Amino acid sequence: MKKTALAIVPLLLGAAIGFFICKEYYCDKPTNCPECPPTSTTEAPAGIISTNQAIALHETYVGEHYTAINNAMGDNFLDTQFVWFEYDRMKQYMQYLEAVQMKNPNNPPISGVRVYFGAYDANNSDYPNQQTVFFTPTIDTKLSEKHSNMKNLPFYIKPTSTNDPLIGKYKIIGRLLIDQYNPEERAFMANNNLGNKDETRETMVQKSGDAKSGDDGTSLSFNLGEVSPPPPRN
Repeated sequence: MKKTALAIVPLLLGAAIGFFICKEYYCDKPTNCPECPPTSTTEAPAGIISTNQAIALHETYVGEHYTAINNAMGDNFLDTQFVWFEYDRMKQYMQYLEAVQMKNPNNPPISGVRVYFGAYDANNSDYPNQQTVFFTPTIDTKLSEKHSNMKNLPFYIKPTSTNDPLIGKYKIIGRLLIDQYNPEERAFMANNNLGNKDETRETMVQKSGDAKSGDDGTSLSFNLGEVSPPPPRN
């Protein structure tokens, strides 16, 4: 009995040490440590605006842009005023990006997320011709840019592992860069900085020429929000 107790003590001690090490070093990344307690903060993050500011932004959009879009589309068209995303789904997406970052320590850290405006085509069964938004993570490409949001570019993963599509090289999505700012040149320079030297300018341009083929690899772009107002039903 005494021997059993002596054997159990080191196990309990080791478990306790492991718990506190995990809590100390990994609890900023909950996917690493199941024992980590949920974190929360009551401190407002930078970027929180007042209710009146939110109302003003929305009313400016509805009074100017929204009206112009509806008039241009015609036929009593009502475009999107907001896109709703489920809270748990948003949390899952951020945890997914955390997992991507943990699996790719040799790639640059994820620096942010771009929120892109998009539009469904006329054949979409749920939201024909209506606007939407989608999210794509970015990395800091270290390009010489005046504004930081122009050097933090969207990327996808070119897998290097046959077992895990999340492990690989990050590649800039050239077709999501703004047309007015030399997208092909900037995508080439950024991908070259990332070590994607197997891509020449010619192959990148040729590869991005077919809008239906898209970019290969593992996409990290996120949509599936619910658009409102929904289109009228017959």
